[in-house]
Amino acid sequence: MPPVRLILVPLALVLGTSARAQPAPAARNPAPDESWTTPTQVDAPRRSDTPDDAAWTDFPGRTTVPPDADAASLPRLPEVPPLIPLDDDGTPGVTEARPPAPPPGPPPVPNRVSLLGAHTVGRTGGVAVGLSLGFPTLSARAAVGVLPQVDVLVGLDSLYGMMNEARLGWRWRVLDGGARWSLGLVMEGSHAFFLRSASLEDRGARYLTGRRNWNVMPGIVGSFQRQGVRASRLFIDVRYLVALDTEPIQRTPLGGLPPDLVASSAWPVRVGAEVPLSEKTSYSVSLGGDFRTRAEDAAFMPVVSIGIVTGL
Repeated sequence: MPPVRLILVPLALVLGTSARAQPAPAARNPAPDESWTTPTQVDAPRRSDTPDDAAWTDFPGRTTVPPDADAASLPRLPEVPPLIPLDDDGTPGVTEARPPAPPPGPPPVPNRVSLLGAHTVGRTGGVAVGLSLGFPTLSARAAVGVLPQVDVLVGLDSLYGMMNEARLGWRWRVLDGGARWSLGLVMEGSHAFFLRSASLEDRGARYLTGRRNWNVMPGIVGSFQRQGVRASRLFIDVRYLVALDTEPIQRTPLGGLPPDLVASSAWPVRVGAEVPLSEKTSYSVSLGGDFRTRAEDAAFMPVVSIGIVTGL
């Protein structure tokens, strides 16, 4: 090989190596870098992983709990009741403002005022009055105490204007069982005024009431009060009525003149109760009937009434 060629070959090799070592010029419109759009996988912590408490507990005032400490020995904050009351199901409830309870008053006074039973007024000058409405009559009564065990009775019965009867009598408390029961004797006499004469009447006032011009009614009465200050007071009243007719009528042909006075009898029976409403006032209920022996009257006449009794 000629000497010139030997010199040119090593020079060409050096120049080619230098050209390859130089970077290529950048293009005018390079491709954008989209590496940020590629998702990066991040491992989320699992439920069973131990939380990193140091990130939020590592500040002044941090309390360190020994790992071997007992839960019962740890200090506990006092329980604070909820500001809003909760119902049994845990939902917020509404609490109504309750007024303070009034102070207890004196104990109630028992009611001892009786007009239909055997218990008398109990003191001289004491008065018990009553008014009742029913069938067949309405009545107004009063009892005035003359002795601790004796009352004077006055009254007025009316068959709603068709018959008016003024009554006068007495009541004697024979046996006294304290505040629970009593047994007494009664006697009443009356004079009845009829709107129509007997000759014009057929099953009228005389037939309904069993009364005649003059009437006498002895009897026995008992009462029993149940336990309690305002307990009901039960009574039973059994009488024997003797009715004296001063204007009898002969109802059989050719019977002759009737006598001037005809007597008949009956058995009035009453049961009922006086129910106290206050210290001196009660309402009364009475049921019963009259068992009669006079042929011109009904064999049995039912009686019912309701009223009120009070003490003065």
